[in-house]
Amino acid sequence: MRVYTVIRCHRLEEFPAAVRRAEALGYDGVSLLEVTIPPTLSAVAAALNSTRLSILTAVMVVFPRSPMATAYDAWAIQSLSNGRFQLGLGSQIKSHLLRRWNTEFFPPVPRMREYVESMRAIWRCWQEGGPLEYSGQYYNFNLMIPYYNPGPIEKPKIPLYLAAINKYMCRLTGELFDGHVPGDPVTHKWMQEVMLPNLEVGAKRSGRSLKDLDLCSSGFIGCGITEADLEHIREGLRQRIGLYATTPDYKKLLEVHGWSELLPKLIELSRKGAWDEMGTLVTDEMLEQYAVIGKPQDLPAKLKERFGSYADRIQLDEEWFQGLSDGQVQQLVESIKRL
Repeated sequence: MRVYTVIRCHRLEEFPAAVRRAEALGYDGVSLLEVTIPPTLSAVAAALNSTRLSILTAVMVVFPRSPMATAYDAWAIQSLSNGRFQLGLGSQIKSHLLRRWNTEFFPPVPRMREYVESMRAIWRCWQEGGPLEYSGQYYNFNLMIPYYNPGPIEKPKIPLYLAAINKYMCRLTGELFDGHVPGDPVTHKWMQEVMLPNLEVGAKRSGRSLKDLDLCSSGFIGCGITEADLEHIREGLRQRIGLYATTPDYKKLLEVHGWSELLPKLIELSRKGAWDEMGTLVTDEMLEQYAVIGKPQDLPAKLKERFGSYADRIQLDEEWFQGLSDGQVQQLVESIKRL
């Protein structure tokens, strides 16, 4: 089992040390979020400060960016990293696209299809020569002169990943992408009953199966040394789960579990700014569905039970670690890699 770690630094100058630490602790790869730093910038920092880590943007919000701009960034990082780059894309929800990014909103699934198809057409032009020709409803590219053509690179195959939660985006992932990013935390039931079946539907459309996709663990993973550590993690996760559950886009997920009556209560608390109180509405049953939590000696077996039937990689986020030294993190990573 490959093991990735989330790096969530808020300033670019913090990434070099964080990446060097991740490599020293034995992680196979790093997942770079789009929070306050564009993940292509943090990916450059990762490429320059590591020698073996896979570098995954998990995820890059792409609709505010032209496929041409993303293609240039990815091509350069793939060359710089000697083929270690993995481009993870995400669509982002409507409110953020309109109000935070100030960009237009179109149906995300057909638009994402064209985004990927056009980007691959651009890369094919650079690697193989010939004219650039892509025509779609949302994207059209037909100009590439030698001055703006970076030319072929040694390892032109850039693995593409998609953050997908609903059935149609999961189907697109299975059909066109190399791997899947579960996106914001989802429950085990949703993964089993909605995401995996629809990933498989998409994979069959392109003559593939789930085994041809690089699949990741989903939800939160917490680890602590003492019972007090574990309780601290549980309380923090209850608040985070409550925050995510206020998003209307997660209504269907709550309905699958019979938890839909919580949504208006959580939304009302969020409007009041009662973030601590939101966590009190998250039950033990909900926590169990969203998270896998345990001590270092117990966690690998729990991860195998939850994810062993399908996952190729486990994503750890040390935000949900409590009381572990770097040596203990390293031992945990090695134990999970042996699964």
